[in-house]
Parts: sequence; structure tokens; C-alpha cells
Amino acid sequence: MLQTLASQIAAAIQTGGLIETSQVNFQELERLYRSSRLIAEARGESEILRVAGQILRNAPYPVILFQVQGNLLRVIEAADSTRDSVGLDRLSRQIQVPINDLDNYLLRESVTITLSDTNTPKMFREIMNALDLISMVCLPIRVRNALSAIIVIGTRQRSFSSASIQPYASLADLMAISLERADALEQTERHLREVEALASVNELISSTADIQSFFHALFAKIRQIIGDYSLTVALYDEKTNSISIPFSYENGRTVSIEPFPLGEGLTSILVHTRQPLMLVEDTERKAEELGAKVSGKPARSWMGAPMLVQNNPIGALIIQDLENEHAFNEDDLKFFTTIAAQVAGVIHNIHLLDESQHRALQLETAAEIAKDISGSLNLDELLIKAVGLIRERFNFYHAAVFLLDLPGEFAVIREATGEAGSQMKRAGYKIGVGSKSIVGFVSGRGELLVVNDTSKDLTYYANPLLPDTRSEAAIPLRVGERILGVLDVQSTKPFSFSEDNLRSLQILADQLAVAVANTELFAETQEHLSQHRLLHHITSSAASGTTLEEALESAVSGLQVTLGGDRVAILLADREKKVLQAKASIGFAEDVSSVQVEIGKGITGWVAAHRRPLRVRDVHEDPRYIPVSANTRSELAVPLVYRNELLGVLNVESEQVDAYSDNDEEMLGTLGGSLAAIIANARLLEQIRTQSERERVIYDATSKIRRSTDIQSILMTTASELTRITGARYAKIQLNPNPDSKPKDSE
Repeated sequence: MLQTLASQIAAAIQTGGLIETSQVNFQELERLYRSSRLIAEARGESEILRVAGQILRNAPYPVILFQVQGNLLRVIEAADSTRDSVGLDRLSRQIQVPINDLDNYLLRESVTITLSDTNTPKMFREIMNALDLISMVCLPIRVRNALSAIIVIGTRQRSFSSASIQPYASLADLMAISLERADALEQTERHLREVEALASVNELISSTADIQSFFHALFAKIRQIIGDYSLTVALYDEKTNSISIPFSYENGRTVSIEPFPLGEGLTSILVHTRQPLMLVEDTERKAEELGAKVSGKPARSWMGAPMLVQNNPIGALIIQDLENEHAFNEDDLKFFTTIAAQVAGVIHNIHLLDESQHRALQLETAAEIAKDISGSLNLDELLIKAVGLIRERFNFYHAAVFLLDLPGEFAVIREATGEAGSQMKRAGYKIGVGSKSIVGFVSGRGELLVVNDTSKDLTYYANPLLPDTRSEAAIPLRVGERILGVLDVQSTKPFSFSEDNLRSLQILADQLAVAVANTELFAETQEHLSQHRLLHHITSSAASGTTLEEALESAVSGLQVTLGGDRVAILLADREKKVLQAKASIGFAEDVSSVQVEIGKGITGWVAAHRRPLRVRDVHEDPRYIPVSANTRSELAVPLVYRNELLGVLNVESEQVDAYSDNDEEMLGTLGGSLAAIIANARLLEQIRTQSERERVIYDATSKIRRSTDIQSILMTTASELTRITGARYAKIQLNPNPDSKPKDSE
């Protein structure tokens, strides 16, 4: 009977417990059902989680709502209506977890956990210990099969029944549906924003004043879609294999970075692979695995997309978060890749337009300089305008023209821009041909040389007057094989010289070379004309001399002026003595009037013997030289020949080595021919004058004799005229009255 009574009591107790449980579940189910409408009406993930947290806060169990964010579980709500919140206060608001392991553990719709389970994740054990739970149920909430949130319900008395868990499972399902709906709505709105952003990218350039304004507007569009992160626009130049950063936004500040060589960073990987890349966790290690070197503080999340034009990289868009992992997702990468493609087209079109305008300006500059070249022979004015236009229209730091000196040993600055150019001109700045410098190399080789980064080039010689130079190009001024000088252009930016502007600079250099050659030719023509005028003056003066001596003195004086102060001498030949005797000279410190040179000896004697000009570069190296003046270093002698008769030698001497050129030899040869004719004519004139004077004297004497009336007067007059004419002291006339007899001897 007692056994029967005990069984009935047990049944009654069980029935009472079931009734109580059913009443509680019905009440909780009714509350959850009423609250589910709030979740269904919530818009957006954050609002859904907030409303769900408020609903779970009043649950008759310890409850926690987690949001999954990458490898973090963030507590949205933690409540315990059964006791105080001492245990909940010990919980971290963010828990680091291996999300893949947790996802695999929560594959079922609900997972019941007890302390006796050996495979329970560590975080769940810590929660149970902190809240003194004996059992716990985890309800995963998935959105598109990805773990998005977790509801954790605990108990301290007995395990949960399926009936007690079912309302919360339904709540989790409702949250999943609502989150999926909100995500779909967000994706739709995001897609519309992306479409709007993509459609407006091409319109941005027409509504912005310049490329920097375009980049700022682009950043605003990307920030609307992806978020407020650091953005970098990198441009790649295939010709120089360099990267430039025209726009970089970080920490509220916008900067630009000058070109630098393509390296081994993540940007270089985008350029090489032509594929987008996203790193959202452990970025430094993964970048090293890709072979990239990370400099500075590594980003916690990094995403980049190459900008391609016909599958050729022109740069990359890069966005990064320095503080948080998993800042980006695949949708962000897809949008970023799409917008990078559109930006590539816009930048490419901008570059084409800029290049066309720049090329047109450069061609206009070349045409303008060519026009000046054709219309002006003033080289100084032409070079001043040329370097000024090159600096202004090519936007360079400095431009200069160097011309080679006559010996070809130095490139001497002829014209340059700015105050630095003025100082160099005043100082007579020059660079050795073939020296260790950019201008020296080009002037020696006659080849174009471009230094894209002066800080890394051994050829570069830093000029203290131009401290900001970062790149330099030197173009030879050539006409045929002859190097006339160098056009030197410098920039404050590395990698400033493209194929297009170098082509334009080469055209300008060729035109300037022609201008220099034309100017030299004009100067030579003017010099020849001046020389011929001087020769004409010399020969006219010499020809107008009343005597041979006057003619020779006039000739040497005029020739010295023509040659710029050299020593000049005219030696006449004595055919009987076979010597050359100095008849006129100027510029010699010694008296050379008594100098006689044997024909065939010395330089002048050799010229007289061979009747050929002789130009001696250095008389100290010529054994034929007979020292007359101690300072003489070079000599030029030409024969004076008239109608195949050697009359003498015209000789000039200088204190400089190799002072005389082919033009000088030609000029002296011309003058020698004229002087020879003048000398011959002067000698002939002297002979005529002598003969005329003799005939006049004879005529005067005979006239006086004829006027005598007797023999004695005739004899006296004859003797007197003879002494006067001959300069004798006395004269004796003896008559022989007997023609047959011989005269007596007389003193």
C-alpha cells in the first residue's frame, strides 16, 4: 500500500511540474510571439539585433546574444532575470574565437552543452563557469549560410526540454529571416548606390576643374559605398617603370608622393598580376607569403584593384583600414574592382587629353623657335628665348645651353634660366668634355642621356646653385657628326622625362644646333668678308705707297691689325746672294732689319726654296725653326711669287700654339699673291723712275751743252754736269787734235 501511495505521489508531483512548466512556456511563448512582430518590423541588422536583445532581456533564463564579426563575438545583450548580474559582469564584451571551428561546432539548429561534454569550446565552458550553469543551449543564426549571431540560453536546475527551447528556436529562425531580408534590402540599396556611383564616375571629370578635384569626388563616392577608410590612387608609368601617388587620403589629410621605382610592395603585385587582392586578417604575414615587403605600419585590412586599359596596367586603387580586421568583404572587392576599371578609363582619357595638349604646346614651342631661327642670326637673343620657353612650357626647373669652345676641351655655358643661370654665366661656368657629369658625358659622346633619379646616379654631379634637381636630361646639339654643344634640362621631380617630351626636346636641340651652325657660318662669312675688306685695304694702301719700302711697311701694319697683334715680317729674295732679307717687320722685340736667311734654311728659307706655304703648329717641335723671337710658338709663312719668280716670303708668328687655321693660310696666300704683284710693280716703277730720271738729267745736260757757243764753254759745261750728275769731285776732258795719234796718259 505504501508503494502504491508513493507511486501516486510521484505521479502527482510530476504532473504538477509539467503543468507548471507548460504554464510558464505558454506565457513565455505568448511574450515571444507578441515581441516577434517588433523583429519583423525592424529594419537593418543593428536594429534587428537591438530589438532581439530587448526581447531576450526578459527571458526567465540567463541569456546572451552575440553578434559575429570576423573572428570576434561581440555581446549585444546579456541578461539574467533569475539572479543579480555578478556573473555577467565577468564576461568580456568581445571574445576572440577561431570562427571556422565555432561554425563547424554549431552546424545544427540548436546545440545543447553540459559541463561534462569534452568537446565543448573553451569560450562556452568559461561562460558556464562564470554563470554557474549546468546546461546551456546555443542557437546559431545564419544569414546566407554564414554565421551571423548566436543566442545562448542557460539553466542552473535541470536540462532544457524541447518544448522550452522551441520558442527561442523560432525566435532565432525569425531573426535569421529578418536579417536575410534586411541584408537583401541592404544589398539592393548598396547595389543601387554602386550603380549610381559607377554611373557618375565618368561624369565627375566634366564637373570637376582638375584631376585632384576628380580624385576628391571619387573618394567621396567610394566612402559612401564602402566606408570612411584610407584611399590611395597609384599611377604606373611603364616607360620609366615607376609609381607615382597623385592622391592619398589618410587620417583626414591628403598628400601626393613623387614618382619612385616599382618595388616589391603590394601595389607592385597588383601591377604585375593585373588581379585584385584583398587581405582582411593577418595581413603582414599573408603579404610576406605573396612576396611583398611591407614598410611602415601594416594595415589590418587591405584591398586593392589594378586599373587596366586594354589589359595594360596604368595604376591601382588601394583602400585600407589600419585598425580593424575584416573591414572589407567580397562585395566590397567586386565593387572596388568595377570602379577601378572605370577610373582607369577616365584617367587614361585625361592623360590622352593632357598629352595631346602638352604635345601641341611643345610643337608650338618648337615651331616658334624654328621661326625665330629662320628669321634671326642673333644667337644670344635666340638662346635666351629658347631656354625660357623650354622652362615655361615644359614646366621644368632649369634649362641651359652649353657650347663647346674652339679647342673642344670644355662645354661653356652660353645661356641659362633663372638667377642660377645668371650666376653661372657671370662666372664663366664650364664643364670638361667627357668629364664625370651629365653634360660632360653628352658633350664627349654626342648621345642623349637621361637621369631619372639624380640621388641614385653616379654620373650626376650636384650643382650647389640648383639644389632641388631630382632628374636631368642632356641632349647633344649636333650637325652631322659635329658636336656643337648640349641642351641641359632639369626637373624637381624624378622620372619627369617621358618619350614625348624627350622627342620634343630633341627637335628643339636639333633646331638650336642648326641655329648655332648658321650663326657660326654667318660669323665666319662676316669674318671672311671683314678679312677680305682688310686685305683690300692692305693691298690698296700698299699699292698707293710711293716707294717699295712704304708699300711693305703699310702691308705689315695692316696685316698685324687683321691678325690681332701677331708678329709680321716681309723678307725679299736676293737672287745673287741666294738669301732672304727682312725689308719690313712689326711686332718683334728685336731689330730684324739685318736678319738674313739662306734660301733652303729655316722655315722661311724652306718656303722660299719649295715655293709652298708652311704652317707650323709648334715651332719648338720643328727642327727647321731658326729662333728670332724667344716667345714664338707657332708660325705661318707663304711665298711671294709673281709670274713664276720668287720675290720673297710673307711670315707671321704667334705666341700661342696652333694659332693659325686653314682660313688664315688661305687669307695670307691671297695677300701674298697681291703683295707679290705690288712688289713687282713697285720694282718696275722704280726702274721706270730711275730710267726717267736718268733721261731727264741727260736731257738737261745736253740742253746746257747745246746752249754753249764755243768749244771751251762746251767742255766746261760738260765737265760741270758730269760732276753734278755722278757726284764726282772733279772731271777731266781730254781732246786729241790728231786722231791718228794716241793720247798721252794723264792722271
